[in-house]
Amino acid sequence: MATLPDEPDYERLDRLVAVVEQGLSSCVGPSGTLFALDWQHPSYRFAPQEVGGPGQPAWPLSPYPDGDYYIFLTEDFRIGSFGHPWEESLCLFGGELLDVAATEVDKVLGPPIRRSGKAVGPA
Repeated sequence: MATLPDEPDYERLDRLVAVVEQGLSSCVGPSGTLFALDWQHPSYRFAPQEVGGPGQPAWPLSPYPDGDYYIFLTEDFRIGSFGHPWEESLCLFGGELLDVAATEVDKVLGPPIRRSGKAVGPA
């Protein structure tokens, strides 16, 4: 993930953010909400269907951990993402989210470094 913000057009970074946001949105459905947590900063509860589109406010945080831990969670904790700024990693969890987003995230970032907590690739 370290090279994503260095690209002149941010194409891969934008694609990563879009895939994770779309995945989270599809998993919570039309009336669901998410928590967006930013360590030592304001956190949010929001409906993903009401942000990010034309004429709507932006998502309150990005899934990309730009210097802070960024966490998105459903209210029942069944799916989410955890962006780790120093490890420069993004963890997606919950079978439903993995089903809709993991393949595209792997295309952007390459093979995962861990699956189910076990190392599977280079760190």
